[in-house]
This record gives sequence, C-alpha cells and structure tokens, in this order.
Amino acid sequence: MVALSLQCTIVGMADDTFEVKIDDAEKVSTFKAAIRKTKRDKIKGDPDELNLFLAKTEDGKWLLEKSDVGKKLEGGETTPEVKKMIAENKMMPSWTIQDLLADFKMTGDLAPSSKQIHVLVELPD
Repeated sequence: MVALSLQCTIVGMADDTFEVKIDDAEKVSTFKAAIRKTKRDKIKGDPDELNLFLAKTEDGKWLLEKSDVGKKLEGGETTPEVKKMIAENKMMPSWTIQDLLADFKMTGDLAPSSKQIHVLVELPD
C-alpha cells in the first residue's frame, strides 16, 4: 500500500483545484467519499453521484497545471482536450486506485507527482 496525494479539480468551476490524500489500495468509491469530505462546501449529496476521470493527456502524461489546458481548466473552461479526457478516462468505482493507475499506464516514471492535475471531478446535474 502506498499513500498518494492526488490533485483534483472540479470541471467547470474556476479556481477549484484541491488535494486529496488516499491509499492506492482504496477503491475509487472510497476516493469519491474522500473528495466529498474535502469539498463539502461545494459538493452536496451522495458521493456516488460524482463522476471521476483521470487527467491523462493525449501524449499519455498527466495534465500539467501550468499548461494552456490546465490554466483554462482552472479558469473554469472546459476545453476539447478536457472533454476528450472525460470521454476516455472514466474511473470505475469498483477499481482500486492502484489497479486504475496500472491499467492506464500511469505508474513508474508516470506516477502522480507535483505540478500536475490527476483527477477531473464532474458534479451531478
């Protein structure tokens, strides 16, 4: 088991990037509850209603906070690149974080680190 610090951002909300610490052996469903607890001022209702997506770019790397797409995302804009990540990188609730990172090939040199956005959070309608 490895403790991870994942940088998350709520899609469509400006200046809403935050950190959530979780063990990689935990399931995505548990991660949703941790996100809800961290952002209870913005996220109301059942955490199971959250949709989560890995912020993995077309080149197979994490979305950088300082990139054009990262800056637009933090400004509340949903770019075509973000829409593509949402379409392709859904985090399934029954998977562990460890299995998810391995399946998406985001381990080793591509393991989560600083200056990156790791998870896109989509609130229910």
